[in-house]
Amino acid sequence: MLDFAGLTLTWRPNQYLVAPAGLCRHAKPHRESPHFATPPAELARRLEAALADEPRLTWLARDSDGLGGRLVQRSRVFRFPDLIDLRILPAGDGGSALAIYSRARYGIRDFGVNRERVERWLARLH
Repeated sequence: MLDFAGLTLTWRPNQYLVAPAGLCRHAKPHRESPHFATPPAELARRLEAALADEPRLTWLARDSDGLGGRLVQRSRVFRFPDLIDLRILPAGDGGSALAIYSRARYGIRDFGVNRERVERWLARLH
C-alpha cells in the first residue's frame, strides 16, 4: 500500500490529499483530516458502509488489519481510472483520523473530481 509518510505530490492539479497533521513528511495535504470520535475499527466499518453505493468503485487491495487499502473508481463515460489510497489511523482520545489520496491516472486536469469525491466521503462519515 501507499506510504503516506513518504508521499510526494506531483505538480498536476488532478489529485487531492487529506491527512492528519504531521503524517506526510514530504507533502502538504490539501486539507487536514478531521478527528473522528470513534476507534479505527469502527470508522473502518462506517467507511465501508459509506462507500457501498459509490458507482464503479472497486477495492484493488486491502491492508491485512482492515484499516486501509487501494481502490479504483472509473469515470462514467470513458471509464478513466482514478486511484484512491486510504488509511485509518488512531488519534487522540480513542478516536481516529483518515488519510486519503485520490488522483487521476491519466491526464493533467480532473475538473475537481478527486476533491469532490474525498469531500463527499468525509461528509458521509460525519
